Amino acid sequence: MTPHFFGIALATAALCMFSANVLVIKRASERVSLNLGFLLSVGVNLLFCGLLLAVQMILSKSSLGWSWQAAFFFMLGGAFSTYLGRWFFFEAVVRMGSAKASLFQVSSPGFAALIAWVALGETLSPIRLGAIVFTILGLALIGYVPGMFTPPQGGGQGRDGALARTRADLFGWVKGSTLMLGTGGSLAYAISTVVRGAAIRDWNQPLAGALLGALTGLLLHVVFSQEIRAVPENLRAADRRGVHLFLICGALTISAQICAIWSLRYIDVALSSLITLSTPLLVIPAGYFLFAKKEILSSRTWIGGAMVLIGVATLTLSR
Repeated sequence: MTPHFFGIALATAALCMFSANVLVIKRASERVSLNLGFLLSVGVNLLFCGLLLAVQMILSKSSLGWSWQAAFFFMLGGAFSTYLGRWFFFEAVVRMGSAKASLFQVSSPGFAALIAWVALGETLSPIRLGAIVFTILGLALIGYVPGMFTPPQGGGQGRDGALARTRADLFGWVKGSTLMLGTGGSLAYAISTVVRGAAIRDWNQPLAGALLGALTGLLLHVVFSQEIRAVPENLRAADRRGVHLFLICGALTISAQICAIWSLRYIDVALSSLITLSTPLLVIPAGYFLFAKKEILSSRTWIGGAMVLIGVATLTLSR
């Protein structure tokens, strides 16, 4: 297998795990609060990745080496994905459902391609650029749900003007805005992909990089979470099945991140991002069969799926 197709295989594995994670989050959030679930997931990220890194160090005959610049980029990537991106995405899945949340992610490859062009000097031929646009349109066609851009009703809209200007109300508005949640998560993941791409090309240690990112995300959550002191009590009272589901989420997300980071060593940021975030291609059909057929597989879904496959194939085979 050539390095190019090995990178594609890694990105595809990440896609499968990210898609499974979307479906598990929806079920887990029905049993356990999002804040507690987020912490459990990030904690498993750290432990699981640490275990894998320990096994690598035991089996490997060479040292890990070190690069301060790459380490900083991996930590920055963790801040944007493990903390910011995941917070936005978890909130979006709960408030919009798996289909709508996945749809918003389709803009992330576009953001990533643009940022990689500016920051890493990655250029795209007209054919590859067209393939990216074609694929994004296909993903949008798959996941579009009528009314998804409609502003949320009720909530804090009736509060007086002075209170509406407070920081708490602004934070609440962001959490209540589907557009802000979706776009914020998409942009955060795009930035994370680019900085990790720069890091892995300088220091080829995906496990160590993922561990640094997970540690950064966990520290940020501990520092900024307002409910961190209540975690032990909430954990004791939490639904056991919900806790187990969030633990699975943690293993899925860190495994997907490791594969996604590693793929950036072999393929362009735009291609890796496009493959790993094509979750609607798997989430929508899976949701149809797993969730009592609540997700409708219309002709639009099938056409969008065909567009995605054609776009990814074109991007993969063209250079």
